[in-house]
Amino acid sequence: MKKVLTYVLLVAINFLPLTALDFVFKLEPVLLFPKEQYMSVAPGAVFSGGIDLFNLLTLGAEGGYLYEKPSGNNQVINVAFGGANLGLYYYPFSRIYLGAGGAVGISSYTSQLQKEGQGETKSSFSDIYYRAFGELGFRVNPRFSVNAFGGYAGFCAAAGKESFISGPYAGLSLRFSGSVGGNSHSSSLSVRVVQDSLVYPVYSAVYGTEPFGSIYIRNDDGAELRNVKVYFHINRYTSGTKLCGTAYRINRHSTMTFPLCADFSGEILKYTENGKVSGEVIIEYEFLGKKMTAVESVVISVNNRNAFEWSNYAGLAAFISPDSQEIAAFAKDVAGITRNNLYTGMNANLQYAVGMVEGLRLAGIMYSEDTSSPYKEYHLSDKLDSIQYPLQTLQYLSGDYDEFGILLCSCLQTVNVPTGFMPLEEDFLVLVKLGISPSKVLSNFASEDGLLIDEESDSVYLALSMASLSKGFTASYKAGSEALTKCLTSEDTYYEFIDTTDAWSLYKPVAYSNNSNVSLPKQDILVKSIKLAIQNYIDSDIEAVIKRERAAGNTNKLGVALVRAGRYSEAKREFQKLSTVSAMNNTANIFMIEKNYAAAAAQYRRVLEKDPSNKIAQKGLESANSKIE
Repeated sequence: MKKVLTYVLLVAINFLPLTALDFVFKLEPVLLFPKEQYMSVAPGAVFSGGIDLFNLLTLGAEGGYLYEKPSGNNQVINVAFGGANLGLYYYPFSRIYLGAGGAVGISSYTSQLQKEGQGETKSSFSDIYYRAFGELGFRVNPRFSVNAFGGYAGFCAAAGKESFISGPYAGLSLRFSGSVGGNSHSSSLSVRVVQDSLVYPVYSAVYGTEPFGSIYIRNDDGAELRNVKVYFHINRYTSGTKLCGTAYRINRHSTMTFPLCADFSGEILKYTENGKVSGEVIIEYEFLGKKMTAVESVVISVNNRNAFEWSNYAGLAAFISPDSQEIAAFAKDVAGITRNNLYTGMNANLQYAVGMVEGLRLAGIMYSEDTSSPYKEYHLSDKLDSIQYPLQTLQYLSGDYDEFGILLCSCLQTVNVPTGFMPLEEDFLVLVKLGISPSKVLSNFASEDGLLIDEESDSVYLALSMASLSKGFTASYKAGSEALTKCLTSEDTYYEFIDTTDAWSLYKPVAYSNNSNVSLPKQDILVKSIKLAIQNYIDSDIEAVIKRERAAGNTNKLGVALVRAGRYSEAKREFQKLSTVSAMNNTANIFMIEKNYAAAAAQYRRVLEKDPSNKIAQKGLESANSKIE
């Protein structure tokens, strides 16, 4: 037993907090009910003291006294005892105390017998004793509780023989706890905040779910804290208090860690210098059943709003925002003009990309290398870069390659054209998702070269070079195709493709806005530029498709390619060579484009004679008849 106690004590010392040592004292008035018939109820008391370990275990020493007067004679037995005790305790509720334990040690017996006419005779002897008990009580305050207890005790008369006095016992326990060292003289709660990284305003939408540091809360109060809730806010830079975490219980002298998160407001995007801001950690908790609140002021380090590190390319997606009102106004205006001039049968996403690039060119966008943090140097380093938000680039009408890419992606995403991007050593590519499967590539382009084809996601992307953005769509498309082909065919070229929508799942976009106006291109000039760029695409790609399908004898595919090229008369001749329902519908569709609604209606009726349930013909006939009326 002695070895066990020594081992427990050594372990306890190694794990004890360096700042405080807890101790416990107990006074226990007791009644022992001996099982021996010749013994009567023995009153007594026990006093114990020891150290409190792990908010669970007590280890110490005790001493006590019992008074026994056997029935039927004049004998009086005084029992003094002392030994080591070990106890376990727990507070299942704030005020309720549960305990259990035991003790073992040496007892000393003094017997006094009064014989008539012979005076008093005394005898004494010593042996071991043991006891075990359980407790249930009420915690009056953090230091004091009153408990009822009961157990079993045995006081031996001689080693190896039956107990001299033994049986159940019960009583009251007055339990007092305290501390020495540390904050033992005052109740306290300490808060420490450690930032894993400086706050980047561009990630302000991310920090609501992804922590940028940790909050350490240490409880040096006199009792455990329950139902703890930890909040954080920074005055005007947050939209409200953010619940960072909860804990059912924080024991005395224990430290618990919570994530440091914040619901930043748009005000953080007005933070133009690197610096520090003051915030508050708010802790709500219950202490012995009473609700309490503690507030601790902390300082948070924040970068300027344009700060960015290139350690993770995907983080750039946070700059790409479809929610800036100025960018939305520009993009939707350009998209509306493009929509009114769409080429039938031609990929719509490609045409919106044409309109957006030409719109930005006509707005006056010009390349301007960032002299303080040039893209070509900084995106390959761990230096802190400064990147413009899309609205800033559109207002300044200048930027570096990455800033052009952010602006173009923002405009396209605003009108629901999915994008991706690819930072290269000498360029920055914007990838426009065309919404076609890889099997349709050769129906829309001269070849697969210069396109990013993702078989796994069944997607095709068109590459646009930001180094050539200010020269217009045709130049940007050609340079982008060449740069992408080089990446895909060279083993020495490193590239990383980031899908904007996928990146947003972690790096949520932030909307930088300053309620200003942006320049919009003149409609007639934009329409002319879009048509010229589309004609260049027809010349470079669609004409190659027409030539290929004609040589292969694919009449229907040839007709579709001719429609995309705007050569409707030729397309009708090709479709009319076929008697299929698809070809007949295509012929009727061309009549609709040419506004020959009577001919279109007649053609749709011929389709329905052949296929009465054909939905395309049904809707087409309805539309044609409405135009005729």
